[in-house]
Amino acid sequence: MRHFLPFRRGALMCGTALAGALALAVPTSTAQAQSTQSLRLEIHDLQQRLQMLEAQQAETQRAQQAASAQAAEAQKAAQSADLRGSFPGSIRIPGTNTSVRLYGFIRLAGTYDFDGRNRSPVQNASAVPLTGTAADRQGGDFAFGARYSRLGFETRTDSAWGPVRSVVEMDFGGSQSTSSTTSQNNWIPRLRHAYVEAGPFLAGQTTTLFGDTLALDMIDFGTMVGLGGPRQAQLRYTAPLGNGATWAFSLENPYSDYTYTGGVVLPDSDTSPAVSINRFPDFVTSLKIPGQWGHVALQGMVRRIDFTNEGAVNASQRFSDERWGYGVALNGVLNTMGRDRLIGRLTYGEGVGRYIDNVGTGASSNVGLAGVSDPALNLVKVSSVTLGYQHFWAENLRSTVAGGYAHISYPSYAREFSTSTQNLQNKNLVQTIANIIWTPIPALDLGLEYNYGHRELLDRGSEGATRGTGHRVTALVKYSF
Repeated sequence: MRHFLPFRRGALMCGTALAGALALAVPTSTAQAQSTQSLRLEIHDLQQRLQMLEAQQAETQRAQQAASAQAAEAQKAAQSADLRGSFPGSIRIPGTNTSVRLYGFIRLAGTYDFDGRNRSPVQNASAVPLTGTAADRQGGDFAFGARYSRLGFETRTDSAWGPVRSVVEMDFGGSQSTSSTTSQNNWIPRLRHAYVEAGPFLAGQTTTLFGDTLALDMIDFGTMVGLGGPRQAQLRYTAPLGNGATWAFSLENPYSDYTYTGGVVLPDSDTSPAVSINRFPDFVTSLKIPGQWGHVALQGMVRRIDFTNEGAVNASQRFSDERWGYGVALNGVLNTMGRDRLIGRLTYGEGVGRYIDNVGTGASSNVGLAGVSDPALNLVKVSSVTLGYQHFWAENLRSTVAGGYAHISYPSYAREFSTSTQNLQNKNLVQTIANIIWTPIPALDLGLEYNYGHRELLDRGSEGATRGTGHRVTALVKYSF
């Protein structure tokens, strides 16, 4: 219709002009007066029709413009929806059904030690400077560090088996030479997590099922005595039990470790007089029951520790031994008032070793000691307890106080080890922390923490030392994204 509007409007305008001209040209008379009046009425009618057509045309144009605007908005919304991911904070990769999220944090920590020079960026009770040694006499030390800043990404992909989730995460806590850190502040990336989940199955590297479930809000990037657990490669199956409860099982990477008079031996150290050997994967299980009140988790672990010197050329020098170790742990979190939490963990193990942070190796050996003709392995026994409480002073202000104690028992011959090895053999560990963390804006944490660590050796170490104590204050600036 809009294509004929200009023609009809032109015809009407011409007709109106012609009628007006005729009305002016015709002589005046009664009949002529009537004719003129009739023409005037026709002109008026034509003008109204013209105005109506013009209004219709304007309305059509407005409708077309509105339709175009709606189409543009719909296209924009469709494009936006196409990029919106399937889980919070994610975007969809164009042309796929995979969503990805980038996350992490920038973390600056400033540390000061009051007793003893401790260049470690973390304070673990198992490694505080020994009283009376050179590090103790040198006094405290200050350091800034950002090496534990973190970067990771998570993906989720729809599949016939349901959502498939993957995570890759790293920080810069890898081992490196002293010169590269002090002169250039170069930090080597370290793989933390790299795993995929599909339904009840998980494959890859992540925290062991024997790791604590307390989520202790600690500023020091070390771990509290009695907590922790390694991140390692594993195959895991998690069975739902209803009401959020789960029972999980995993086969995890083994790592036979033992201590002898010459120091610590690991599978990758390939050290004489006997090499650590991994024969079987570690078996770990965890039963977790959550509720509005908090959660409780019961964990268990079985591992085998092997060493061998069967590679010796001289047959009379060949030997090997193995021991089966185990560990059990009970974790609990109790929600109290508001967002406050009471947390606790009890552990015991024989040969548990690295599954509890800071307690040392899983076994000891008498290999290398005078008079030993048939070297053997013996398991190291560990018992520990950890308690803590988190209180929210306000929505954006919180504090945590926590303490941990561990007792470690060795075979009697471990007292005969060299003094340098005695420095590594702690029989008692104590640690406490107290902190306050302020979140002035979302994602930004500003914090201050006091960390006390104390250890007692099995026997006298270097310079006759029997114990060590550390007092550290750590300030934190952390921005999460």
